[in-house]
Amino acid sequence: MKKITDYLLVVVMLFALQACSDDDEPKHVDPARISGNWYITNIRGWEYVGDAQDEKYEFDETFNFNGQGIPVGDNIIDAQKVDIEVGSFDSGTESYNIEIISYYWSASSREWKFNQSGEVRLKGNQFIDGTMKATIKKLTDTNMTTYQKDRDGETYITYTKL
Repeated sequence: MKKITDYLLVVVMLFALQACSDDDEPKHVDPARISGNWYITNIRGWEYVGDAQDEKYEFDETFNFNGQGIPVGDNIIDAQKVDIEVGSFDSGTESYNIEIISYYWSASSREWKFNQSGEVRLKGNQFIDGTMKATIKKLTDTNMTTYQKDRDGETYITYTKL
């Protein structure tokens, strides 16, 4: 479970979410639609185990929240949320500056605790952090799905606004 938690921290910053058909995939995302508090409700995919890349570890975790954003159910120890703040448009890169602040649920104090923050860019339908890219596959007023694939694995994450 520690590996999943560590992986979630990286993935949150890179926004990888649940699969959707390419027909639903938005080609351009209005940055105002992604602004706000998002709760990770599902993360699934696979990653290689070890450096040899000859064995895959598959994961599929679901997280539930009540109407006040409090995690409920089995996986509360791994519950996470992110706040997305849209910054200015950068005409040089033709992208928006996005700040992502992640939080984890502290079961002992029953509150959200700051985890980490970072900046990415939003260009079209992709979050970009250096050479890493995560594609927004689906976006509604209350759900967002991203997808990321790299040499180490493939991840889909579903976020929900309550």
